[in-house]
Amino acid sequence: MELHILKVLFASMTTLIAIFGSLLNTVEKHLPTFIRQSYRFGKFSYEGKKDALVLEVPKRWFSHFYVFAALYSMMCLVFTLKVYVFGGAPPTKFIQLLNILATEKRTFTVSSLATLIGLTLMTAQCMRRFYETWFISVFSDAKMNFSHYIVGFLHYFGAINAILVEAPGFTSHTGVSSLVLRLNFSELHYYHYLAIVSFVWAFVHQYRAAIILADLRRDTTGKVVSQAYRLPEGDLFNLVSSPHMLCEVVMYFSLLNILWGSSVFPYVTVWVLSNQVENALLTHWWYQEKFKEYPRERRAIFPFIL
Repeated sequence: MELHILKVLFASMTTLIAIFGSLLNTVEKHLPTFIRQSYRFGKFSYEGKKDALVLEVPKRWFSHFYVFAALYSMMCLVFTLKVYVFGGAPPTKFIQLLNILATEKRTFTVSSLATLIGLTLMTAQCMRRFYETWFISVFSDAKMNFSHYIVGFLHYFGAINAILVEAPGFTSHTGVSSLVLRLNFSELHYYHYLAIVSFVWAFVHQYRAAIILADLRRDTTGKVVSQAYRLPEGDLFNLVSSPHMLCEVVMYFSLLNILWGSSVFPYVTVWVLSNQVENALLTHWWYQEKFKEYPRERRAIFPFIL
């Protein structure tokens, strides 16, 4: 039996976040220090005595895996355009990589047009996040566990490849007709258009959230004057504590709809949902603890619900 590495990777990360997140939310004070310190990072970092065995790195290192994500997604987009627009073939080594990640028995389950749209949106997201983390965000001196750093690379490597492992022209299946590789806009249904619109909506509002958070640490001239945490307000922050996480969930569910039929991308989406919800809850509780005037009507991540 061949191992589907991508499915195992995202299923494992989802399981771990569900287990440790549940423990942290319910019985945190009874957990060993290394678990609490390993999971918590940034504004809600563990504030007790540190475990010397836990390797931590600056949270600003988040920017590193957006460099990787931007470059890797652009490379994959070039491969995709080569196949679907110019009638070429992807590099053999790349197909071999996809075979390792998702077995040689994989077949295409999504259309070439859906693949191109999904990867284009993912590339735009990676490039925008690269721009934000390098030129907009103002990071504090907070730390994060080294495992969070590695997970960032694994996520983008896995999510980008998940779009292509079941795409026409990128499988080892030799019976793919050249007709399948043509971009046929008649294949787009109403849910594709709705997904594209919802992705763009989330894309814009996530960028606005990044601007609002960065402005909390800048003066009117744009100069960084503080690394302190302050109460964000405006746009979706008036509804939820973590609009950037809400937008992340919306974007991945939008991609799931665009790539409907993929057996791999649901694993990616469930992982994103579980990870963003848990981090949003920790952020929400931190805000409530630190700011006594915190608006009671704000939810953690989903307006009026959670």
